[in-house]
Amino acid sequence: MWVLFVSERTVIGVGFDCNPMIFAADETGLWSFVRFLDERKVTPTSKASQLSEALGKLYGQSKQGTSSDSVEPSKPRGGAHENCITCIVPLTKGRDGTIKRFSTSGLDGKIVVWDLENHMTIAK
Repeated sequence: MWVLFVSERTVIGVGFDCNPMIFAADETGLWSFVRFLDERKVTPTSKASQLSEALGKLYGQSKQGTSSDSVEPSKPRGGAHENCITCIVPLTKGRDGTIKRFSTSGLDGKIVVWDLENHMTIAK
């Protein structure tokens, strides 16, 4: 796991997860997980589709009615990285000394530049 101190009380950690994680220290110095930086909005599904999906899993079938012998392809994660992140590097500091932009690279071969100025408050 790699970490980057963005400010005195905020750290971004990367590693086996495909998504940078934000940690913050409270006034006592206790660090805790805040959220993933690259959160994706999940579209709500109806209870009927959830029920049919659960029944399909129960009977070993997918929603399309194929048998359980078939191999399902891996689902895309939808984030910036598709594999673990192996490096995090600061790129731009603000006037107050906090990191404003950084990059990550991973085993998927991608290099992603993250702009923290577009995240209104990363500690929320």
